[in-house]
Amino acid sequence: MKKRFLSLSLLALCTVVLAGCSNGNDKVDDGGNNDGPHTDLVTPPTYDEDSFQIHYYRPDRAFSKWALWLWTENKTGAEFAFNGVDDYGAVASYKLSEFGTDLPNSKLGFIVKSAGGGDVWDAKDPDGDRFVDFSIFSKNDKGVYNIYLKTDDSNIYSASDWVIADGIEEANLYLNPANIYVQTTTNVKSYIIYKNGELFVENSLSTVFMSFRYWFPTDQQPKIGDSYSVTVTFDKTGAKLSKDISTRILYSTDDFANEYNYDGNDLGAVYASDKTTFKVWSPVSTSIKLRIYTNGTPVSVSSIKGNDTYDEYEMVKGEKGVFSYVINGDIGGKYYTYFVKNSSYKDGKEIVDPYAKSCGVNGLRGMIVDFSKTNPDNWVDVSPKQFDKKSLVVYETHVSDLTSSSTWTGTETNRYKFNGAKEEGTTYSKDGVTVTTGIDHIKEMGVNAVQLLPIFDQANDEINLEFNWGYNPLNYNCVEGGYSSDPYNGYSRIKELKELIKTYNTNDINIIMDVVYNHVNGALGSNFDVLMPGYYFRYNGSLLSNGSGCGNETASDMYMYRKFMIDSTSFWASEYKLGGFRFDLMGLHDIETMDKVTEKLKTINPAIAVYGEPWTGGASPLADKYKANQANADKFVGYGQFNDQMRDALIKGGMNAAKDKGWADNTTSIDKTDVNKIIAGLKGFTFGATNDPDKTVNYVTCHDNFTLNDRFNKAEITDESTVEMMSMLANSVALTSQGTSFMLAGEEFLRTKGGDGNSYSSTYKVNELDYSLKIKNADMYQNYIRLIDYKTGAGCARFDKDDVIDTSKLNVVASSTKNEIISTLVDSINNKDVKIIYANGYEGDGYASIDLTGYSVFLDTLGELSSGDTLTQFTPKAYQTLIVSK
Repeated sequence: MKKRFLSLSLLALCTVVLAGCSNGNDKVDDGGNNDGPHTDLVTPPTYDEDSFQIHYYRPDRAFSKWALWLWTENKTGAEFAFNGVDDYGAVASYKLSEFGTDLPNSKLGFIVKSAGGGDVWDAKDPDGDRFVDFSIFSKNDKGVYNIYLKTDDSNIYSASDWVIADGIEEANLYLNPANIYVQTTTNVKSYIIYKNGELFVENSLSTVFMSFRYWFPTDQQPKIGDSYSVTVTFDKTGAKLSKDISTRILYSTDDFANEYNYDGNDLGAVYASDKTTFKVWSPVSTSIKLRIYTNGTPVSVSSIKGNDTYDEYEMVKGEKGVFSYVINGDIGGKYYTYFVKNSSYKDGKEIVDPYAKSCGVNGLRGMIVDFSKTNPDNWVDVSPKQFDKKSLVVYETHVSDLTSSSTWTGTETNRYKFNGAKEEGTTYSKDGVTVTTGIDHIKEMGVNAVQLLPIFDQANDEINLEFNWGYNPLNYNCVEGGYSSDPYNGYSRIKELKELIKTYNTNDINIIMDVVYNHVNGALGSNFDVLMPGYYFRYNGSLLSNGSGCGNETASDMYMYRKFMIDSTSFWASEYKLGGFRFDLMGLHDIETMDKVTEKLKTINPAIAVYGEPWTGGASPLADKYKANQANADKFVGYGQFNDQMRDALIKGGMNAAKDKGWADNTTSIDKTDVNKIIAGLKGFTFGATNDPDKTVNYVTCHDNFTLNDRFNKAEITDESTVEMMSMLANSVALTSQGTSFMLAGEEFLRTKGGDGNSYSSTYKVNELDYSLKIKNADMYQNYIRLIDYKTGAGCARFDKDDVIDTSKLNVVASSTKNEIISTLVDSINNKDVKIIYANGYEGDGYASIDLTGYSVFLDTLGELSSGDTLTQFTPKAYQTLIVSK
């Protein structure tokens, strides 16, 4: 995911544009909203179903410069244009159905932002997220909800004359001391509180307010299991509105922990040949029924393959709020769901067990798995390679990217699938030159770890799979069926992923899994939300917090979600024999959880590589001191984080402007701070965060943002040979640094995505690995092989923390003009002295000469010197990386 607010898994950008607005762009009104007729009127679209119209007033009527960023709790954000103009202002008219089934029963988040740029914007008006609560608005006789905004005003109005609708914004329970807090949109004169459906207290306010508190008497303190609601009477209109009072604060009390925190390792469907035991944690539920299906496909998905018949069993609620049921006999291969009832889901809702270990098609039913039926031949002999994390070269790719190009000529039915990603013996030929593709290409490169973008079950149509990166989690412990040969069969996905892992492992390559525990595809109605409403997610008042930028964020600091993360990663590591985990938006997880996750994983695989993105996708209520973010990297125990400090110093990636230039591509000046960040990265440090190479992952590109080719093109560097040299220089730094080295698939032959910097749901074509580039950029590709050989083979490429601060073993300095950086290292394992010289394109006063007498060439990225050549005095050239030893 991206290191930015409201960043990832975005909806397709709405391309509706304003017509006929140019005449009014320069018009300035007198500040009122009834300032006479306008010539720039554009009738907004209307629909034959319920819709909303957001009306935006600004006195300059420069509407074409503005757009809306819209999202819901179950729908990630995207830019939507104003598609009409009336006398009041700009109008955004859209169908409620575009935002999923949760509207109008949920809230619509919005930001007024500068138009264009999708999830990047230069301005927003006013600052901060705002939400339309449809429960306080009435639709007109045409089924339209009208909402009115005005610039530089945070209020949300129900009429064009700026009337604020009556509404209850918050109703929450607080403790220490216990009280109920209610926030409304307009003044209230009285209220009634109900406890467990019965009248509890009735009060009139001596002075009308938009907020009030009720303090519990000491002998009537709220208890776990109690439910409360409030009915308020508004002052001006006399309207009465009611709202349930959130009691989720009770989940954080010692009383709740003592009574309900569960430590058992038996949640989910525990299969044995003579019986299967089902257990699910849901203290607040009054009833859970277990449904057993012979078929994993609902009829709604396929009338031909589907079957909706089931046997139903009433589960028994026991200690710690755990419901359980035992079915005798062998039911391996059948499917199951839970039908849950509680105060938030009074009519009941059918869900998939969050601990389900496989699924039917589209992840709509869990599977009871006999794992002995899923193992490839000789699976017992497969084990992840015990690499020192600092010797890793991690190659990041998507399962489908390896085979989506027409230049991959393997078995057609394997294209986009696990079976294609492991298919050996594929090649591509052009002009008499033949190159390896797919897994053989990866083997040839010599990388020792492949990080796959998410392979857990996603909220996708697995039958008609369209490309997406996979940051839309549905069932965490199930394999994504869209990558299998048969998404209807819950066993196929498991078997084929294991076959892939075995194939890579046989070739001394570990598989690292990209995991996304920081948010779910949609919080409301998710299995977590149904089982324990208000427990598994973080909130800002009554609203779901959106630190992920995807509508919700999970609460790793809550005991049972922490337990879930530990249990889930442990399951994947042991059952699938993974070599590591990459945590998406790890900054949303608390340090204690990440420490415990890693500690447990180390008991399964002592050399397992654990690292993550040390940032969030937006503001989070989790206190900074607890976040597993970059500022707290020195507190991490056993895991690391991406070093975007060195990345941004080299290429100004990430959130920098597209035309910004770093050390690797700047020919006119040198930023001394950038040089210091690069020197730090070469030592395995993350500038300003940690001096421990075990906690640093060095890289310049990943799936987020631009490829190097596209990045430099955006910076208006278009000469192909220059782009190639700059790209080679940037990645030569990352691949020869201390700590873990990481690269995006395809950089080895100058991959392009056609300038797409956020290809999360772009086409297979945009995201493909085009192996014809391997022929075109053959010299560059050979350089990568040598760089990877150095990183994985040289003893001085994986120094420990004590070694990197010993200048007799490692010394990194820059020339006086900062256009050269020189690393001097001692490889005690291979008994060699090593020097690496990096030169950028800033010639300045020229390049300093270096005495390399007695050294022989290992790699010259410009190809002017050959391997084995001996040297005396040496003066580097622009964009050159030279590795020598003696």
